[in-house]
Amino acid sequence: MAHVHARGLVLRMDPDELRKQAATSSCAEDDAVYAQHYFLCIDSDASGGLWVPLFTGARVGTRELPRSAQTGDPRWMGMSAHYDPAQVWKASHKAVQRAATAANDRSSAKLPNRVKPEAVPEMAQFSLGNLLK
Repeated sequence: MAHVHARGLVLRMDPDELRKQAATSSCAEDDAVYAQHYFLCIDSDASGGLWVPLFTGARVGTRELPRSAQTGDPRWMGMSAHYDPAQVWKASHKAVQRAATAANDRSSAKLPNRVKPEAVPEMAQFSLGNLLK
């Protein structure tokens, strides 16, 4: 599973493994996801990226990504995807790789799960808290 971690990439990850690898979340720990989820990369640099967990159903405060913007594995494309602007995770590339392996992410470099660039939410929508310090 060799991916270029870039804006728009979607990986299935295990939040417990992210925490073990020193990833941090913009929300209170009690509000952060705890089970395996798909995560969308909203920003990336040489050391790591910002990722938002995706939910299969609407929740209070979430926003939906258009299904027409999802590409990749049929399981990913067949689900609805909602994100919460109040929950962003900051993780190193190594942490992301380990969390994706722990969650048995099945995407590949040849068939990555993605959200088309025009549908990736803008950074201004998100509550980043102390993630950028």
